[in-house]
Amino acid sequence: MAIKVTPEGVAKLGTTIQTFLKQFMDDRAFIEKQMLKNLRQYQGKYDPEVAKKIPAERSHAYPRDTRTKVKGGVAKMMEMMFPAKENNWELAASEVPSIPKEELQQIIDRLTAQEAALAAEEQREPGVLDSNDIEREVKNFAEERREAMQTEIADQLSDEPTDYPHLAKRVVRSGYIYGWGVARSPMVRTHTERVWELNDTTQMYEAKTKKEKRPYPEFVRAWDCYPDLSAKVWDDQERIFEAFTFVRHDLAELGKRNDFDQDAIRNYLRENQDGNYKAKTFESELHELAGTSSLTNMNKRRYQVYRHLGFISAHDLVAAGVEVKEDQMDGDILADIWIIDDKVIKAEVAAFGQRPCGIGGQYHAFIYAEDEDAGLTGQGLPEEVRDTQMGLCASTRAMFDNMAATAGPIVEVNDSLLAKGFRTLKSIHAFQVVHRDDDSPATTNSPAVRFLVVPNHVPTTLSIIQQQRQQLDVESNLPAWTFGDMTPLGEGVRTSFNMSQMTGGANMVTKDTVRAFDRFTSSLVGSFLAWNMEFNDNEDLKGDFQVRAKGNLSLVAREVRGAALDQFISTLSQEERAILDIHGVMIDRLKSRDLPTDRVLPKDEAMAVLDGMRQAASEATKIEQGLTQAKTESAVSTAKKNTTDAEMTAASAEAVIQEILSRVDTNLASAKTSEDKAQLENFKTLLETASNEQQG
Repeated sequence: MAIKVTPEGVAKLGTTIQTFLKQFMDDRAFIEKQMLKNLRQYQGKYDPEVAKKIPAERSHAYPRDTRTKVKGGVAKMMEMMFPAKENNWELAASEVPSIPKEELQQIIDRLTAQEAALAAEEQREPGVLDSNDIEREVKNFAEERREAMQTEIADQLSDEPTDYPHLAKRVVRSGYIYGWGVARSPMVRTHTERVWELNDTTQMYEAKTKKEKRPYPEFVRAWDCYPDLSAKVWDDQERIFEAFTFVRHDLAELGKRNDFDQDAIRNYLRENQDGNYKAKTFESELHELAGTSSLTNMNKRRYQVYRHLGFISAHDLVAAGVEVKEDQMDGDILADIWIIDDKVIKAEVAAFGQRPCGIGGQYHAFIYAEDEDAGLTGQGLPEEVRDTQMGLCASTRAMFDNMAATAGPIVEVNDSLLAKGFRTLKSIHAFQVVHRDDDSPATTNSPAVRFLVVPNHVPTTLSIIQQQRQQLDVESNLPAWTFGDMTPLGEGVRTSFNMSQMTGGANMVTKDTVRAFDRFTSSLVGSFLAWNMEFNDNEDLKGDFQVRAKGNLSLVAREVRGAALDQFISTLSQEERAILDIHGVMIDRLKSRDLPTDRVLPKDEAMAVLDGMRQAASEATKIEQGLTQAKTESAVSTAKKNTTDAEMTAASAEAVIQEILSRVDTNLASAKTSEDKAQLENFKTLLETASNEQQG
């Protein structure tokens, strides 16, 4: 290499990095003030300039509505972004996946062999392979590798030391409070485990220690991160700084690593026995908020180290002793440089990434309110609702002050009518005595002691407080009923369907925040994907994939999708149900409610059960039809029998009537008196009438 490594080159690099750091610190000074305001608002404490204006004898109450909104918003995001039974991300294979030439040739050889075997069976010449068959096998190959890589990354994120959901919660909470939350990834640790291997000589299994590199993410405090505020979006930063604080022992241990300059660290420790840490202005205020400002010697023997990840001229790196490839000498190199004061203790080409931040980088951010007017770090929720929160604080203080003045009697005493003297009234509050030294004739006749009445404005103030809380609901997009307070809602929304609809509508407003978290997810998981593609030894995982976050696509709309599915099912006709994939719809309904889907039988078994139910229903229908037909035939038979019986009864009755008539005629012929004859004729008439009716 033509450039010579010199101490001056190392010193120049340290000075250059120190200059960038000072510039970034100055640029962040205004944001630090806003971050402190947001933190005080979250903790329910007044800014010093506001607290000074509130008299000591007045109320200093601070309703912590902002804290409630932040904690509720974070909990809501975590519930939506980390469902019980699915990841909030997935890998997607390219529409036209690229695979290694060796794997492609194996696919072609396998298809060729299959075609030759089929041609031999059919006693014909082998044909040319179909392009669609090759493409189908390529996609199947890519899909298998996609599933393997997705499983590997999910396993890495679920490692016990990682606790990815907890890290994400810290990032989201930081984003809600300060406007931005940051994670660094991938960091790499060595995972050691015991494996059992067969000894070829002894033919016995022996325990062996297996070491493998595992990526993991780390949370970065917003206070320790110094971004490039000149960039318009997070991914476009040219460099970024992160602050680390070490005790003396830990800094010495850092010097034992191969990638750090051990001599530089030893020399610095020798020359700086008590450390170089000096609390910055915002750090002093953070200690005051945390109640740790009274600790003694908190900065003693502590060392402040800064990491720089950004682009540096290749010539400057080479002059400082960094190895750079010959074909990269004409540009800037992504460099990982650590300094303490202006001393370089580590300088190397970045081991991973093509840029400092975002997708392809190591620093990944969740920006709560990301738009073109919010700046690189966005705005936190406290900043968005600050005016309303301050109005709520003022109204609450006014109410408490008014309540204090009206909670009991205020007595006025005319000292001139009792005894000479004068007292100065400094404040008005309940249960106090106001002295008046007045012996003028106009007030001589007034009582020496009388009660004063202070107007009570509590109902009016309560109404103002309620209006401000409603405004806070609107500005935060987190209405109180989403936290369980159903007081503002009417009876009409207390049904599960209406409540589901309202929850779905509220979630739709959260979509912008979910999109921001999706970008964070894609960036962080994308770093795991890039690391595995470059450093994972398992070649069967690698392929043409992209990370796709699923929060905005499906998770945020669970309530809406669940209600829509229920309504859709209820409107289907029997014919439409017959051509619908009921098993798939059932899975969708469970997912929309974040319920486990493994309780549903596999599709093959489920369809067999449904077929059995249909056959049983068909048999039951046939049996029912048979029973109905039997009942009909029995009813017809009974009717015929009844008709026959009726006819036989009628015939029998007619015969009886005719027999009686014959007897009447005989008696008429032998009747002795006219009266007997008349009675028999009347009886005969009645029998003839009955006979005619029977025959009719």
